[in-house]
Amino acid sequence: MKIPTDVLVQCSQVGTLVLGSLGVWVAMLNQRRQLNAQMFITVTGRFQELLRLFPTEAWLANRSASQPVPPRSHEITDCTLYCLQLIADVYHLRQGRYISNRLWYAWEREIKHILEGRIFRREWESLEIEFSHNKHFLNYINELMGPERLTNAGSPAPRSA
Repeated sequence: MKIPTDVLVQCSQVGTLVLGSLGVWVAMLNQRRQLNAQMFITVTGRFQELLRLFPTEAWLANRSASQPVPPRSHEITDCTLYCLQLIADVYHLRQGRYISNRLWYAWEREIKHILEGRIFRREWESLEIEFSHNKHFLNYINELMGPERLTNAGSPAPRSA
């Protein structure tokens, strides 16, 4: 049985299109992974810079209930604001679908852990107004912080509506 030449040419053209499409898909997948890796490195670097600026006693008090809560200070408020701005940047990248689900879920676990801390809850009371232009972000942060906020005295208080 002999296959006509025009059928062989058409099959080879379809095969070429399939292989070309596969090559483009693999290239796009690799580019997305590289971009996610680059974002991870950049955001992690920014976070490390912020961590160096954050007063150690405040950071430890935020992470551990056994540490005493330091009094309010301009330095703690500024560092908290910088952290929240970084979280807002990452949040907006996520909303634009520039960050993969796997990377976002890894970051979100850490963001939630940080925001549930006593220092961030206390500072959020005064910094919330800085993000009032973006209701979606405000709702996101309030949701991550959980159902209770801390009052200035450090005890839990129900969230206002």
